Amino acid sequence: MSQLNSNTLTNIASCSATTPIKDTALVVEGGGQRGIFTAGILDSWLAQDFNPFALLIGTSAGAQNLSSYMTRQSGHAKRSIMQLSKHPEFFNMKRPLSGRNTVDLDWYFDRVNDPEYQLNMNCAQAQLKNRQLLFSATNINGFCPTFLEPTADNWLTMLKASSALPYLYKKGVAIGDGHYVDGGVALPIPIQEAYHRGAKKIIVLRTVPAHQNVRSPWAHKLKSWVCSSQRCPKVLDIITGHENSYNDAIDFIHTPPEDAHIIEIAPPQSLASRILGSSDEALTADYKMGYEMGTLFLASQRAALFKDN
Repeated sequence: MSQLNSNTLTNIASCSATTPIKDTALVVEGGGQRGIFTAGILDSWLAQDFNPFALLIGTSAGAQNLSSYMTRQSGHAKRSIMQLSKHPEFFNMKRPLSGRNTVDLDWYFDRVNDPEYQLNMNCAQAQLKNRQLLFSATNINGFCPTFLEPTADNWLTMLKASSALPYLYKKGVAIGDGHYVDGGVALPIPIQEAYHRGAKKIIVLRTVPAHQNVRSPWAHKLKSWVCSSQRCPKVLDIITGHENSYNDAIDFIHTPPEDAHIIEIAPPQSLASRILGSSDEALTADYKMGYEMGTLFLASQRAALFKDN
């Protein structure tokens, strides 16, 4: 992937690397087009040069948002969602009738190589000199969680693996000897992983209101797309495992270990946007809400979170 050229419309903040704070982490949930709420938060943080995190972990749309955050390309994630993910070539429920994927990730990531959507790898590498970035994915063999560490050479492949919805992108993404699908299948909110890797001050960005923690909308939307009847045991097994992991993460957020300080930033009510098929009006409203909440967080909680540093 090449560096952005002069024709690219994305606003790039300074690529000079800031120094992260030890034991801090940012964990970012997926959610398809609902990730535009997260894009708003992270763009507001870029505007104020806020990235104190030593560890960043993203799942699916969360990984895509972190990519734009680490390349410091304000507006990049927003445009990718509003233009690429809304394009008829990306999502079409009729394609499986002709043996094609419902979600065409091949087309999507081919477009990401176009100049107007490229990620600035030079900037990303500068930011990663003193940070670790991980994309959560799911190994099809046993549907177990895997954490992929992107480099300039494999970034898009890793991102594609974290975003490949099972059944909607049928073959998964080949990496080495394995095949991988969306990280949200096995570990939708990888906050425990951040803690196990030593993070004690953790911010988690959600795309679902904090009080809606019983059923994951992601998994049940997948079921509605894939299952025309109740005779789809593999999908139901995936949903069961996904929801158990989802609720474990929610419990961890709300009752963390004594040595962990966790801040959850979530929309106050259900977002107007959907996983796929959102209107421009809904996406614009959710982005604005995210930007405002990100700005409010910096004004009200930034000092408290990092008061010891």
